[in-house]
Amino acid sequence: MDKTKEILIDKLIISALDNNVFPGASIGFSQWTGSGYERFTKHYGYSQLTPEKKLLKITDFFDLASLTKPLVTTLILLYLLENKSLTFRTTLAELFPFCPPDKMGITIEELMSHSSGFPAHRPYFQELLNFSEAERQGVLLTKILAEKLSAEPGKIHCYSDIGFILLGIIIEKITGKNLYELAGSIIYTPLKLQKELIFASVNKDRGNVYVCTEKCLWDHKMLCGKVHDDNCRAIGGVAGHAGLFGTLYGVITLCEHLLNQWQGRERHPAYTNKILRRVMTRVKGSTWTLGFDTPSEQGSSSGTLFSKRSVGHLGFTGTSFWIDLEKECIAVLLTNRVHPTRENEKIRQFRPLFHNTLMEGIIKGN
Repeated sequence: MDKTKEILIDKLIISALDNNVFPGASIGFSQWTGSGYERFTKHYGYSQLTPEKKLLKITDFFDLASLTKPLVTTLILLYLLENKSLTFRTTLAELFPFCPPDKMGITIEELMSHSSGFPAHRPYFQELLNFSEAERQGVLLTKILAEKLSAEPGKIHCYSDIGFILLGIIIEKITGKNLYELAGSIIYTPLKLQKELIFASVNKDRGNVYVCTEKCLWDHKMLCGKVHDDNCRAIGGVAGHAGLFGTLYGVITLCEHLLNQWQGRERHPAYTNKILRRVMTRVKGSTWTLGFDTPSEQGSSSGTLFSKRSVGHLGFTGTSFWIDLEKECIAVLLTNRVHPTRENEKIRQFRPLFHNTLMEGIIKGN
C-alpha cells in the first residue's frame, strides 16, 4: 500500500476513535499480485475501556459475531454436501420427524440463502435461562420449530439468525460432533488457522487476549472471551449464527484461501472449488448467496467501489470482511463498536467511507 493511502487511512481511523465510533480497530487489506498476496495490516486504539483501559494488540481476539455464518457454518455445510450427508434439497421433514407441517418443506438451500421464512431474531435466551444448560439446546430446537414463519418458504429473502441457528443444530445432529470440533479439525487445521479462529467458550489456551464487548444481561460481568450474542451465550457459546472469535491474521488469511479457491489456485481438502463457487454466487432476486452477503445497489456497508462480484459479511459487534472476486482483493475491519454499549451505531456511516478509502484506485487483479 502506498504511503499516501496509508496516511488517509490513519487519519480516518484516528478521527473515528476521537468521535467514539469504536474504542479500537484492527484493519487489513490484501491484494493478489499475480504471484502472491500483498498485505497491509494495522491496529489502533483500545481493546477495553472499562473497568480499565487496555491498548489493542494486533494478536488480540475479536468476537466475530455473525462472521460465524460464512466462516464456520457455511464451510462445514460444504463438507457435508460434498460427502452427500446432506443435499441442498434436504428438507426439515427428513431431518426432524416431529417437524410441524408449515416447515416440513423448508430446505437446506432456503436456510442458507435466508429464504426459509423464519424471522430475523427472537430473544430465546430469556426463556432458555429457566432451564439447565444441558436442556437448553433441545428447548431451543423445539421453540424454533414452533416459531411462526414471517413469510412463505422460498418466496422472500429475509436475513435470519434463526435459520443459521437451525443449520448449526442440523450439522451437529448429522455428524454427532460439535461445531467447534468440526470447524477446527475439518476447516481450519488444514490451513494452519486452528489457533487463530476459535470458539472462545471451549478454547483452553489461557494465553489468548480477548477484545471486550458489553456487560452480560444476566450476570452483569463484562464480556471478554465470552460471546456477545445472548442466544449463543445461553447455550454455551457455540452456535451456527455466532460464537466464533478470531485474530485479524486468522480472518484475512482465511479470506485469502477462499479467494484462491474461487480462482482455482488451490483446493481445500474438505470441499471442491466448484461447490464453493456455487455458494459464493448471488441467488437470483436477492443480495444473498448461500451463506455470504453481496454489495447492495444502494447504501452498502462495502461502499461503492467493490465490484458486483464481491462477497462478504457483517458482524453485530463491529466486524466485517469483503472479498472482491473480480479485483482480487480483500478488506477486513474488526472493531469492538459494542463496547461498552450496543447503542453506539456510528459504525453504519463509517464502514462505507472506510471501504471506499481502501478501494480507491484499485483495478482488476492480475
